[in-house]
Amino acid sequence: MPLSRPRRAAARAGLGGLAAAVVLAASPGAVAAPSAAPTARAADAATPAAVASALGDAVTTQRATAAAAEAPASYPVQPQLRVYPADPADASIARGALPYAEIAPRLQALMASSDLVSTEVVGTSTKGREILLVTLTTPETAEQTAQQAAWRDLVKADPEAAAADADLAAGYKTPVWFNNNIHGNEWEGTDASLLWIEELVGRAESGDAAALEQLSTSRLYFTVTNNPDGRVAGARRTAVDLDPNRDFITNETPETVAIRDLAGRLQPVFFSDIHGYTSVLQVEPCGPPHGENYDYDLFLPHAYASALRIEEDVAAADIEGNTYLTDAGAVTTENTGKIRIPYRDIRAGWDDWPPIFTAQYLAFQGSVTSTVELPLGRVATDTPEGLAESARRTKVNTEVAEQVITSTTDYALENADELLANQVEVFRRGSAGEPLRTLGADPDPTTVPGPDQWADVWDETDVYRAEFPAAYVIPAGGDQSSSSAARLVDHLVDHGVEVGRIAQPREIDGTTYARGSYVVDMRQPLRGLANALLAEGSDISDRVPEMYDVSAWSLSDLWGADVEVVQSLPRGLRPRPVEAATSPAAAPARTALRLELTGTAEVRALTTLLDDGVPVALLPDGSAVVPRGQRAAALAVARAEGVAFTATPDVTVGRDGVVAATALTVAYTTASTTDDVGEDYLSLVELGVDDPVRVTAASLADGSTDLDDVDLLWVGAGLTSRGAPLTGAALAELQAYADRGGSMIGRGTAATAIATQLGYLDVTAVQGNSAGNGVVDVVTPEGSRLGAATDDRAFVYGAVHFTDLGDGAVVEQTYGAEPLVAGHWRALEDGTGGPDAAAGQPSVVSGENAAGGTAVLFGTYPTFRVHPLGMLDDVARTAVDVALR
Repeated sequence: MPLSRPRRAAARAGLGGLAAAVVLAASPGAVAAPSAAPTARAADAATPAAVASALGDAVTTQRATAAAAEAPASYPVQPQLRVYPADPADASIARGALPYAEIAPRLQALMASSDLVSTEVVGTSTKGREILLVTLTTPETAEQTAQQAAWRDLVKADPEAAAADADLAAGYKTPVWFNNNIHGNEWEGTDASLLWIEELVGRAESGDAAALEQLSTSRLYFTVTNNPDGRVAGARRTAVDLDPNRDFITNETPETVAIRDLAGRLQPVFFSDIHGYTSVLQVEPCGPPHGENYDYDLFLPHAYASALRIEEDVAAADIEGNTYLTDAGAVTTENTGKIRIPYRDIRAGWDDWPPIFTAQYLAFQGSVTSTVELPLGRVATDTPEGLAESARRTKVNTEVAEQVITSTTDYALENADELLANQVEVFRRGSAGEPLRTLGADPDPTTVPGPDQWADVWDETDVYRAEFPAAYVIPAGGDQSSSSAARLVDHLVDHGVEVGRIAQPREIDGTTYARGSYVVDMRQPLRGLANALLAEGSDISDRVPEMYDVSAWSLSDLWGADVEVVQSLPRGLRPRPVEAATSPAAAPARTALRLELTGTAEVRALTTLLDDGVPVALLPDGSAVVPRGQRAAALAVARAEGVAFTATPDVTVGRDGVVAATALTVAYTTASTTDDVGEDYLSLVELGVDDPVRVTAASLADGSTDLDDVDLLWVGAGLTSRGAPLTGAALAELQAYADRGGSMIGRGTAATAIATQLGYLDVTAVQGNSAGNGVVDVVTPEGSRLGAATDDRAFVYGAVHFTDLGDGAVVEQTYGAEPLVAGHWRALEDGTGGPDAAAGQPSVVSGENAAGGTAVLFGTYPTFRVHPLGMLDDVARTAVDVALR
């Protein structure tokens, strides 16, 4: 049965002695010359194949689901943790880092010896490994824990009351959170956190007054390893070949879902995400462009001052083997007293524009946040010398990370009152609906609360500010896709955004909205996050020369639901808060049932019915009909997928263009190097495709895969190096598929090369600037096979447009006259590759071969990180049209 998408959518004395801690060993070695350029966010060479090999077959894959843990009722929380068998292939070992299998026993020993340590399982990785949260704090009764939770909730729900609450000010434990190892082959944050925990707890257990004071006035949280599968495999990404530190607005991976769900529960005043490697220690804040939805005047002063504090402390520690930055920006082993701080030292290319990164996502909780990049990178470990050097680097990085944790904790607790006051103020401004406050090009730092060192760097290139509307409305009825609307509402709620539903038709800002419409009132604590998710974004192409990653991502534009911006709300409007969208599921009794195939949910429902042997007919308009007598099956799938069947007259297959639908078998090509992973595979699963088959040139050539039973080929990547033409047995197998009328859908130049070689159509694919990305305006002509439900927005990353269309080639969609709506897309130095070159040009084309097979080619990017779900709706409808009719 097809997989369905889950919803994208817890004063002290008499302390005993601490058991002896295991010491992390690392071999000393000579200092190696480090490289100078920051590389930590770049794609890593470790492959999903390594992940799969390291994991073995005993562990099952998990889709992205909500974290299971609820907030503890009291502290400590000390369960019996699952102990994993030792794995000699754990890549941590060659790095000289702690193997995953040793983490749980290490924590179990700590908990057995101290009631200052709590551990929770807050999620499971893609392959089922436990994601653990360690909390350090003095013991709390149930009443005390409830009081801490009440104060935390008051900070967000009633910030004005929180600001005036003297008991809260005196008794609220300062929450500080360290996240580690979200990139699996960036190990040392885990090792440093465990050593630091053991050291602090050891001092407290020995009666150290400073340690006891720290633990009695704070909760220190540590996600020990956020990506345990990657840690074991030595892979940056998770076991589904997605980068979790690019997934915070999409939440396709359970690793990011765990952090998302903890964000509101922990609500830290300071959050640090420990990564590697940039040749020299690098500590945010970032350079421009800055995210335009943040209260930056409340964020930057302490973010920059804390980075300067870390710089000072790391230099004073003078860690043997550590690296430093010269005034010219070069990396040296001489202690110059300087690390790299992007806000000061990288004024383009390391930005905090998209909230896809962990630190940038957590900042919407009113937190000061920082991505920390440890200095010394990976080396080959296939020789004794390589192993020794790797262990040396791990030792240095671990000591540096320990100092970062110490400095961050000291800074956060020394400035706890100001940090909490700023967090309260972020939520107060949001709840009051105040505009964002502008830091101008030449601000007076005395008018901004907190430290003032930031003002020495700030200039006009740092000034970004969004204008918030009064609300967003997700209408009910009309042309709205009820399943897409429900999907979006559930996702917003999962992020903690407040959504309400109107019980009666209401006029809002001059438009009457139907009963059941959803309202996102921007007078709410997380208004910055709400706007970041729903706003269209900005075109920043002229403001910065380059961007680190995606520059636009709007859920309003890309998730298939109609969302309207309203500038005023009627007095007295009180939409009822929702915890989940109301399901549109319906299947009337005693009638044939029609399902309009508007998107992925409906196509998943169709494929489920077909896989279960339910007869389904397809009408010429693309809708599906289930015969009377099959209501139980239709109702079950309607409830599972949140889709609505409507009553319709009986139809007869073979008459009036009605055809029988059959179960769909799909093969696919992808850049991912193993089966059942990556954005192409996951996008097909989103469509409800059951067990799509990965195809490679080698598997076609040696006969290990064939296309005899395949109904549709999805081409997500080329089958040859650098787009060279296919040859030999692989070409013969594909040509035979095309010659028997097989159809294909694909994207970009790779799919175009295959489609033209196989004779589906003649067309030239023109590759635009490969770094250009964003939301674009598109125009879909009447009669396009993409369907009438196609949106007028799409996503591109390295946009492709089509020229030189031969006979029979059909334009299914074009770029608008001014394509870029939001994002960063500039022409290349020679003037080509920009949005002007694509303006008005075909963005989607199709063609049909002599055997009746159809190829549909997208120049846009519907599968990008499984994010543009509205575009996947287009792919879903197209798949039904070309493969099932």
